[in-house]
Amino acid sequence: MMIKLNNLKLIMLLTLVSVILYGCGGKEFKKTPLDNYIVEFSNEKEFSIILQDMDVDGTFFKTYKHKYRIIKHKEEEGEDAPYEETTDWVEVGEDFFWKNENNLGMSVLEKDAEGKISKVSAPPGYKYVGDKRYGEWRTHNGGSFWAFYGRYMFMNQMFGMIQRPVYQRDYNTYSSGGYYGRRNYYGPKTGSSTLYGTNSAATRKANPNFFQRRASKSGWSSSKSRSGSSSRSRGSGYGK
Repeated sequence: MMIKLNNLKLIMLLTLVSVILYGCGGKEFKKTPLDNYIVEFSNEKEFSIILQDMDVDGTFFKTYKHKYRIIKHKEEEGEDAPYEETTDWVEVGEDFFWKNENNLGMSVLEKDAEGKISKVSAPPGYKYVGDKRYGEWRTHNGGSFWAFYGRYMFMNQMFGMIQRPVYQRDYNTYSSGGYYGRRNYYGPKTGSSTLYGTNSAATRKANPNFFQRRASKSGWSSSKSRSGSSSRSRGSGYGK
């Protein structure tokens, strides 16, 4: 779901939700790192947060951690210039961690040029695809793919689009097929593998350390994420 709020209204809304939940005897509202980034980067015209890495420490008493790549914008020679920063490890809540188990390498928070904020997971860089400020659709062998202009060629590397071009048919499914701003999109699915996210070949190749850690740590295999109820909560939203 997308929202468009000014900074003061956003802070008031988060505070009000916390007070209501706590006052009604429910669970105390806990802001996620993404909620904090919305406030921290409220003065940024637009930004994108990509889930760069995940980890679990401990066996019985576990600590859950995320690392993010943050795409922000600055002016260079009178033109917009996206650039990236990588955070240190950030401790996150258990539920939030497993909610994002399939989102490694995905954009998990975005603010577009119109000020709209989306917390729905999308392929990295899709925010810039179709935006004529940065590139155009080109045709090769009968298929259309997204090409960044020369000045923005570095964004191919930034979003892994050199090895994994964005084809117009897939982007149309995302933008017009009920995914954009509504539900997670992982691209076309082949068997148990997706084009984007934790279950993609591209992510496995780009982040082998994550998969080595996950295989070697008992904290992953013994987690409640292996239970059927948790799996059901994470299994929706794949591209078709």
